[in-house]
Amino acid sequence: MNTPCGIIRDVLPLYVDDACSEASRDMVDAHLKECPECAAYLEQIRASEAEDELKEEKALVIKNQARRFKRRSAAVGSVIAALFMIPILASLIVNLVSGRTLDWFFVVAAGMLVAASLIVVPLMVPEDKLFWTFCAFCASLVILLAVCCLYTRGTWFFVAASASLFGLSVVFLPFAIKAKPLRPWVAGHNKALLVLAVDGILFGNMMNVISLHRKGFGFTMLMGVLVVAAIALLVASVAMKGRDKQ
Repeated sequence: MNTPCGIIRDVLPLYVDDACSEASRDMVDAHLKECPECAAYLEQIRASEAEDELKEEKALVIKNQARRFKRRSAAVGSVIAALFMIPILASLIVNLVSGRTLDWFFVVAAGMLVAASLIVVPLMVPEDKLFWTFCAFCASLVILLAVCCLYTRGTWFFVAASASLFGLSVVFLPFAIKAKPLRPWVAGHNKALLVLAVDGILFGNMMNVISLHRKGFGFTMLMGVLVVAAIALLVASVAMKGRDKQ
């Protein structure tokens, strides 16, 4: 055993990968027969490489499964979206045949938009599903309320829309604010203060709209104070962020 162990251990990675010369391989073979320490070191290298290969295979399998899931979700979402078009087209045909304006067509289309925001969006969006579903549902709900108010010749749209947005914010905003698209905006801020401020603004806006709808101007001024207080919470959150940076 004339070759030093240090030299053998330097050559062992090439030996394992079968990338060394025949003379080097013979030298390592002869050394391993007489040196149990280097033989054990060789087994460690092989075990480590086997573990790395398993990790790579696992990551590859997970990546392939994720791609298949996305493709299947997109396909299912496309089929469901096509099914939603059936009642929309049916209402369009009925409106045209009956000679009426396209009132029911727009109502049905807006209703299908709400359903699609809850079913199709989670299937089509690859990440932050709750956040984008929440945004799509809020937008589609406001559109549905606007269409229904328009064709019933009502004056309740702003009351219903402001109340709906406030209720949705109270329930879903604490979860939606943690979504990846909002992280650059809320990083370093006190999330509880942000949620309270936004809820306060939406609540004050809702009460202002209701009081204006009922011509209660004194109550409107009171709610205006509440909105100002909610904005002050936002300013306090920004100030806390700046203080933490210092």
